[in-house]
Amino acid sequence: MKTRSFLISLCVIAAAIALPACSDEEIPVSDEQEILFEVDYVNYAWGFQNNGFLIDKSGRVYTYDKPKDWKFASSGPFTATEMNDRISKTKLAGYTVPANELSQYVNKLRHVSDKEFTDPAQVGADMGGSSYYVYRYDPASKTYNAVLLQSVGDVNVYNKDSDAKEIADWLVKVRQALL
Repeated sequence: MKTRSFLISLCVIAAAIALPACSDEEIPVSDEQEILFEVDYVNYAWGFQNNGFLIDKSGRVYTYDKPKDWKFASSGPFTATEMNDRISKTKLAGYTVPANELSQYVNKLRHVSDKEFTDPAQVGADMGGSSYYVYRYDPASKTYNAVLLQSVGDVNVYNKDSDAKEIADWLVKVRQALL
């Protein structure tokens, strides 16, 4: 009987500790959502450059390099059909994000705020810019909305959310793995 009371008490304490960690801001990730992350580099100096990659829900990485009629993440939202059109202009990379790693950052994606950003800071010229995004999918309208994590290069802007910073840092490592 004492063991049972102890276990019930332990469960109540564990629940009391865990509940405050739950967030009302959690964004669900729909089973219909194919694309979760994107990194895009653009430079208009000394000739046009545009390359980057998308990561899907299975951890597959799709790269692109100057795709014709590319729709930039910042020009969204995208319908599911438009996102599929974007995917059709990519190539499957030889690198796949490990499932446990992907899961870790999908859980962070759910909490990323799109409310507060640093002021843009001009730090260079002619080096272009790399933008890092997570996608939020709305199953009702079947649309993808990009949330900026950071943009670095000629002008730096950072999402102030701590999860946004962690995901952006991770995407920098994924980008390096692709090089």
